[in-house]
Amino acid sequence: MKRKLAILTLFIAVFSVGSLFSQQWNPRHPGWTDSFSANGFCWCNSSNFDHGIGTKTVAINGASYTIIDICDELKKHPLFRAFQNGDAPYNDIQCGNGPANDAPDETGCPGRTDLGPSGCNQIGPKWDMNWLKSRPRFGGDSGGGDNNGPDISFNKPLNNASFQAPATISVNVKATDNDGVNNVKLFINDIFIRQENVNPYEWNQNNQDEKLTNLSIGRYTLKAEATDKKGNTTTKTITIMVGDNGGGNNAEGVTIKGQSITTFVSSEGGSRSMRANRTEAGADERFTIASAGNGTVSIKGSNGKYVSSENGNKGMNCNRNAVGAWEKFTLESLGGDLYAIKGNNGKYVSHNNGGNKAIFCDRNAIGSWEKFIITGLATARNNLDTRTVSTQHVSLYPNPATKDNVRLKIYARYDVRSFIEIIDLNGTLIIKKDLGVLKAGTTVIDMKEVRNKIDQAGLYLVNVIVGEKTTVKQMIIK
Repeated sequence: MKRKLAILTLFIAVFSVGSLFSQQWNPRHPGWTDSFSANGFCWCNSSNFDHGIGTKTVAINGASYTIIDICDELKKHPLFRAFQNGDAPYNDIQCGNGPANDAPDETGCPGRTDLGPSGCNQIGPKWDMNWLKSRPRFGGDSGGGDNNGPDISFNKPLNNASFQAPATISVNVKATDNDGVNNVKLFINDIFIRQENVNPYEWNQNNQDEKLTNLSIGRYTLKAEATDKKGNTTTKTITIMVGDNGGGNNAEGVTIKGQSITTFVSSEGGSRSMRANRTEAGADERFTIASAGNGTVSIKGSNGKYVSSENGNKGMNCNRNAVGAWEKFTLESLGGDLYAIKGNNGKYVSHNNGGNKAIFCDRNAIGSWEKFIITGLATARNNLDTRTVSTQHVSLYPNPATKDNVRLKIYARYDVRSFIEIIDLNGTLIIKKDLGVLKAGTTVIDMKEVRNKIDQAGLYLVNVIVGEKTTVKQMIIK
């Protein structure tokens, strides 16, 4: 009898311990799921942040933030979703990576709650710390791995470009994103043309896109829509004109605005020295720019007269009937629609900070008063013989190359502002560098950035922007 009683007592004890573990590790018990794994990251699952877990802190960008704030922000992540059956549940706030829940009956087992005691050593993924670091809430600038769409622009054609009917155009779009570009779609007048998935993003290079061939006279809107690897999108639109003469070899309706004062240059109808003080562009604030040969241009006002530098001796006037030495200018590109204007005397035009003061062509260097936004020049950019389209040659060598031995050689006919960008085949921008103003002639650049920022062998695209022209080179790193 005593033996049977002892056996019964042992059975009850074993049963009780088994029941305790069964209750403690019940995967359906919500109190044991502080976090869960889904879509490759860890997400919070606490509803009441008991046992002090909500007030614990984690350092992000050098500052400490509470678990409650972090979990609240993670709900905005583009990959977040609520807990579903089948997701791996964990007994601390970051899928076994801590911070731990300090309940007396839960310590020592941060792992999965659905595997019983054997799950104590199971460690899952962490939060997306790079995304958290980018959030303004935690001192980030929302760059890179957040919800921003790609940076996108048209390399070809340029905004307001003009073509002769029937026109056949090719399109080249630049799209970059720190998360990588998934695809770029092109539309003309909201009609879908085609999706490109690999950089360079080009259309109709071989007349394969029917909707971009034999365009009749009219105004067309080109829209590019870029989507990154996280599904965020950005659109960019430009307008092109197709006419019966393609716009000739001049740019009509050009406006010239002082960059630092944001007011337009006026011809004053030729009645007095020119000023840069108009807040709106009327007839007197519109000019025609045409080639004057040897890399120079003439600037004609709406009164039919040409602008003269007056050789720097007095305020500039728009009152000349013909183009002589003083009526020839050189446009030096400073990037985009920004230019410096140099007279035949070798001096730069200054807007003189606006007001009622005349503009002069008498400055030795480019300062804030010598920078002008010239809008509408793109209609003649392919025909003007100016420094914005100066003869140039770009080469990359050796190719293939090791990452420790890459050089870029640029020949430019004139001094010109230049940039380089290196992009992988996913459209991820790896390197962007401002080369400054390159002097006329040949410049050799040691691409030191390659050895510091490119880790993997493979094919990369190098965009070399010299003035207004972009040259795309393929670079093989072995």
